[in-house]
Amino acid sequence: MTSLELMTEEIQVWVASLDVSDSRYDALARTLPADEKNRAASLSPVAARRFVVARGILRSLLAGFTGTSAQKLQFDYGRSGKPLLVNHDEIHFNISHSADLGLFAFAPDRPVGVDVENERPVRRLLDVAHRFMSDEELRSLAETPPEERNSAFLRSWVVREARLKAEGRGVWDGSAKDTADSKLTHKLFAPRPNYIAAVAAPESGWRLYTCAIKG
Repeated sequence: MTSLELMTEEIQVWVASLDVSDSRYDALARTLPADEKNRAASLSPVAARRFVVARGILRSLLAGFTGTSAQKLQFDYGRSGKPLLVNHDEIHFNISHSADLGLFAFAPDRPVGVDVENERPVRRLLDVAHRFMSDEELRSLAETPPEERNSAFLRSWVVREARLKAEGRGVWDGSAKDTADSKLTHKLFAPRPNYIAAVAAPESGWRLYTCAIKG
């Protein structure tokens, strides 16, 4: 087990491909408990494989931070489904994945939210925006030139998702149009070409470090 360390006023975001070899997949799958394997079994084959890989990577990283074996880590879940680590209040984390890319965010001293999206055309973009975005976000989107609107929407989306997840809320729980906590700050970044991501956390005095997982 590799030992990992978090510093105060620091958020680490680990970036990993979810497209792994069969041997790597098998090793990650062995770290999952029965309930997570059952959840994977309810998904489509592609989604199930990515779920297993993402949860396995998450457990591996948390094992490095906590010193507890990946198999023994236990999760609880908030009202919007955000996972929490049982018996380890010293670490906050959040995950997100889009297509074959996964992001894993960790902080020792504050809640954290992360979101990533593959830069792709958004179907019925304005309909989605009217359903979920605030009036201010809608005005900004309407003022954006049409050829730039898709990218602007995705940037706004990942920021909104990251901020809601940092608060323990979700875009589908009926609170998405609410104004996010003004004490939250966020940072946008590109974890890989053709992807856009955001990480959010309370207060402004934190640094973002990104780390790539190979293999």
